[in-house]
Amino acid sequence: MNRKLVNVFLVLLAVAIIAIILFDFLRNKAGDRSENRFEYNIDELRHVDSTLIIYRQVGQFPVNAEKLSGIAVSGDEIVVIADHLVLKYDKTGSEKFRGQINFDPTALAPDSNGELWVASRDQVFLFDAQGNLLKRSNSFGDHAVITSLAVSGERIYVADAGNRIVYQCDKQGNIVARIGEKNPGKGVSGFVIPSPYFDIAIDDSGFLWAANTGRHTFDNFNADGSLRTSWGKTSIKIDGFSGCCNPAHFCILSDNSFVTSEKGLIRIKLYDQHGQFKGVVAPPDQFGKQDTEAPDVAVDSDERIWALDFVKKQVRIFEKK
Repeated sequence: MNRKLVNVFLVLLAVAIIAIILFDFLRNKAGDRSENRFEYNIDELRHVDSTLIIYRQVGQFPVNAEKLSGIAVSGDEIVVIADHLVLKYDKTGSEKFRGQINFDPTALAPDSNGELWVASRDQVFLFDAQGNLLKRSNSFGDHAVITSLAVSGERIYVADAGNRIVYQCDKQGNIVARIGEKNPGKGVSGFVIPSPYFDIAIDDSGFLWAANTGRHTFDNFNADGSLRTSWGKTSIKIDGFSGCCNPAHFCILSDNSFVTSEKGLIRIKLYDQHGQFKGVVAPPDQFGKQDTEAPDVAVDSDERIWALDFVKKQVRIFEKK
């Protein structure tokens, strides 16, 4: 083949390649992506089969504050922490108490006699029912990021996302035990906490549960810190958890079932005590398409779910159908 024929062949090959690229570009621009088997369609995931939705929203009320941080139920009161505030409501949504505090609260847990534990980034404080400061702990360290509190008898548990550990403390704030430290001998592989979402709760038997968000599991611990049991499923499907750090929030009902709340694709769900998916409290389409922040959740004595919607700045109330 002489040089002239080689040049002609190369020109024709270049033209053919350009034609293929141009055709593919125009086809995609026109919206024909029927062959794209890897396209991620979030809209399809927002829809949930109505037969799986076992709760309904029965009410809501606004929270008059800017930066909401958490919610808890204390007897007949709904307690919300926000920017330098502790707010208390009755179950109709009427504000009964507004107390100023001199720090940004990150977590809360009711105690007996109407007392309330509230955390800052690195400390824990106890307030009486009138909002008076009773005691405060020492700092948990420069790297501490406290994200959740739980109270059981004479012990308070402090979830520290910064140090990826749960501290068991006495009521003076002194550390009694460190739970969740990597310890192969006790079967503890350690917490994987990619971001400041690290929730804890106490079940009806007094055992501690922690959301190991990087692993998409719930880990249950004995009093000595050894792992008692664990459950979870990594999946974008409705019965699993996905993303870097879910479930972001949870609470435990009187029958030891779990109400979970996920960020990213927002959905609130119900699991039994063994981790079997039972149904949906609130599907993604009950939230705005641009909303990605998981509501904090709490349960009252009537088994109603109280969800703190950080985006809409309101408390939403759900009960079983």
